[in-house]
Amino acid sequence: MARKQNEPDACKARGFQKGRSGNPKGRPPIIREVQEMAKELTPALISNLFEIATDERANASARVQASVALLDRGWGRPKQSVDVKVDHNASGLANAIAAAQERMRLQAIEQNQVTNITDGEVLQPSQEFGDTGST
Repeated sequence: MARKQNEPDACKARGFQKGRSGNPKGRPPIIREVQEMAKELTPALISNLFEIATDERANASARVQASVALLDRGWGRPKQSVDVKVDHNASGLANAIAAAQERMRLQAIEQNQVTNITDGEVLQPSQEFGDTGST
């Protein structure tokens, strides 16, 4: 199977070894520092967003974006719904299995064998009729 072009070289060469993390050191510490700084600036940034959202001289797009940002932080982002059609009827799978079993049965008949299709084993005619092979 060909590897994707955008995969890191480490993955292309040998992949991840079983039982080992692909990121053993965890997240880089700079992310935590940035998060802490942003948390400290939150009150001032919320005030700025509020000023932009209520400034009638500001661009309408900027006002909408500021309003949405405020609502998202205050109430959380709206839940998104996904329409999914799930077919619980496995008739397609059952039909495919039945067709495969019928093909196996027909092949066995052509080869003068009898099959026990439910167990997937091929029996010789002597086994099917309880014949022990002795006369």
